[in-house]
Amino acid sequence: MAEITVSFDEPFYGGDSGTGTFSSANIDGSMVAINGRVYPIDTASNRYNQRAIDVLQQRNTADNRDLLLLPQNIWRQQTSGWHYGAGQSNLDRDDAIQSRYEDSFGIDPWTKWQISLLPETVELQETTGSTFLTLHNGYLVVVNGNMTYWWEDFGTMSASVALGPDPIIDIADRGATVLGLNDQGYIYELTDSAGPAAQYYNSALTGANMIAWEKDYFLCGHANVLKWIKTGNSSDTIYTHPDPEFRWQSACAGPQSIYVLGGYGDQYVVHKVTIKDDGTGLNPAIVAVRLPEGEIGYKIEAYLGYVFIGTDKGVRMAQPDANGDLTLGPIIPTAEPVQAFEGQGQFVWYGISSMDPGYVPVNSDQSDVFPTSPVPGLGRMDLTTFTTGALAPAYANDIAAWGEAAAPVTGVTTWLGKRVFAVSGAGVFYEGVDKCLGGWLTQGTMSFSVEDLKAALYMQVKWRPGCASRLNLDLAYDSSAYARFARIDVSPDSIRSDNINLYGTKFSRVNLRIVMTRCPTDNTKGPIPSRWELRAFPVKGRASRWEVPVLIADEVDINGMMEVRNPLTDKNSLVSLIQNGTVFQYQESGQAYQVLARDFLWQPERLSTTGNGWQGTFLIVLEEVV
Repeated sequence: MAEITVSFDEPFYGGDSGTGTFSSANIDGSMVAINGRVYPIDTASNRYNQRAIDVLQQRNTADNRDLLLLPQNIWRQQTSGWHYGAGQSNLDRDDAIQSRYEDSFGIDPWTKWQISLLPETVELQETTGSTFLTLHNGYLVVVNGNMTYWWEDFGTMSASVALGPDPIIDIADRGATVLGLNDQGYIYELTDSAGPAAQYYNSALTGANMIAWEKDYFLCGHANVLKWIKTGNSSDTIYTHPDPEFRWQSACAGPQSIYVLGGYGDQYVVHKVTIKDDGTGLNPAIVAVRLPEGEIGYKIEAYLGYVFIGTDKGVRMAQPDANGDLTLGPIIPTAEPVQAFEGQGQFVWYGISSMDPGYVPVNSDQSDVFPTSPVPGLGRMDLTTFTTGALAPAYANDIAAWGEAAAPVTGVTTWLGKRVFAVSGAGVFYEGVDKCLGGWLTQGTMSFSVEDLKAALYMQVKWRPGCASRLNLDLAYDSSAYARFARIDVSPDSIRSDNINLYGTKFSRVNLRIVMTRCPTDNTKGPIPSRWELRAFPVKGRASRWEVPVLIADEVDINGMMEVRNPLTDKNSLVSLIQNGTVFQYQESGQAYQVLARDFLWQPERLSTTGNGWQGTFLIVLEEVV
């Protein structure tokens, strides 16, 4: 830690006209300047001295758990949980969540006190153009173009049936039938995989772009008109938006209301639609919440009493109140619009059209198995764990189609206990039995809650027993890139590494990256880290401490010029520097220092000539601020 020391190009100047401030007379080494005022020092008493002191450091955190059971001045930063998900860039701020991290790819953090590899994905079916998914009578139904493909299990497609003559642009499942809206505005339905499809509505709804079956009502977004579609040619207008450019995008059934998302330009809104008291129809749509200006809505879904909105910025979780109005949570960011949701158990999955593998390899990196460009996949939210607020669930990247280029994820569902998702122009993918090739996780910047220099001692990692596999630990000190500090062959017979020497590397901040690959002899397994820690000690700075005996008198000699002063005023000014904790400049022998006045000893010797104070020696104790 360097001293804050400034040398002067010219000597000090003494004061005149009773001001004591610098003017034109040079001052010699028997004088000092304190907060801009020159004082003679008592050179005969031998009390003037300067000595070195340690600059003590401490962690600026109220949490002392990492300080226990350690040798004095040894600090530890540890992590043994990751189930609060991603999105936290700094690990050790006072409001940081210890079981949250920065980012990941290929990593499952949702089991407490460990991380593991996610399943790899397997292509179920290759498709072109937009693809939709629904479940019907136990089948997975893949809708692509004007065709429906009926899957009995992950190895058996039992039938393919046309859903009308033209490409389908949206679907709905009402339980009894699968409904499809095609690009000509016609609606067709299928009862089962035997077919054939029947026309549900006799007329073309030219310009229609959205259908949904919610609370036993069939809704259609027909340009700026929201309609309740009945069989034959029967339909009722629920609401006509006053702007002809407005378009309805998506609908879902909330606890009290049907929610319909729509907008135009960059202004999007969610309307609520309620059922009439007598059950004979639907009331006109009323605004439930507006999205922030400039945020474009794509998809809305409800699960466990919450509403989820996919936008071009990411995902927003919303809470309905007793009137059906919505309160929006903060954005969970994504690079591209979110167009699909799936709730199951405590989790909600959402489509990530462009998931960045984000891996920068190190030299001779045998663990660089990751895609080189963004890929499509899923994100996951945990509705039992919240981070920065009641509508901010823990989230993380989930499974991805590693071999595919980034493209819109247009559908996601859970079928036979596995997540299945559709990627526009690519195909349908599901989570397999094997683990993905590898994964990485960045922990988030940590500074031991103080920005001053630390010296890294060593780190260690622990894991669950399992198949032998590779686990790597990378560190990025301050602004440097990640470098590999440990290559560990995880043994099924041990649970921890040795202490990994960090050779006293000095740093202010550090980030950890855990990189792991699946077991080379069993593709269904991979390493399961359970704890990581780094130990360091503070680098003590050195500063100066002075005891300066300055003379306070009616008249003082400043380089041969007698200056008249008020001793009482001088003494009170020096005392106030201590009482007020003022940081000021102390100058001596052509150098300047930023200091605090810590203590004093006043030794009066004789009354001043005016009789209203004492003359004498004022011993002031100064400490350098570094």
